[in-house]
Amino acid sequence: MDLKKSLRKKMKELRSAAKDRAERDERIFERLFSLSDFLAAERYFLYRSFQSEADTERIARELLHRGKTIFYPRVKGETIELVRYVGQDFVFNRYGIGEPVGKAEKTRPQVCVVPMLAADRHGNRLGYGGGYYDRFFAENGDVLKIGICYDFQIVDELPVEEQDVRMDKLVTDLRILENDIGD
Repeated sequence: MDLKKSLRKKMKELRSAAKDRAERDERIFERLFSLSDFLAAERYFLYRSFQSEADTERIARELLHRGKTIFYPRVKGETIELVRYVGQDFVFNRYGIGEPVGKAEKTRPQVCVVPMLAADRHGNRLGYGGGYYDRFFAENGDVLKIGICYDFQIVDELPVEEQDVRMDKLVTDLRILENDIGD
């Protein structure tokens, strides 16, 4: 079993076993909304939480309350398309992830809140292995990329491939990592 595959399995197990995810999600929310560059944006690209991922539902509600525009991803072939969220239903894709109903829009968000299974202090991210976000970022490089996860998902170093895109910031339940990112 390769390193990425075993790390994905381990992190899924750790996340699922965490009994205090609601408290951890609250602390992630507070740290995320303390970031001035996060709050300054108008257009946000959020993921819809899946299984034991850090929750984004409260983030979405608060952004909408503040009059911000939110987009969720929908998988189309090997790419992600963006659908504006205005309270519509979600349908499950082949991975069991909820995707918004509606027309895709050609737009560039200012901030992207990114799901992950693990990250390292350099901003490298371990996703599920499909490469969807890396391809999206290759075409939308100027978006502020903020990975959110529980602090136990931060590891010393991740194996990195050429196409992997680093996060600009990592927000966990215990800290915000940005100074070491890019080393």
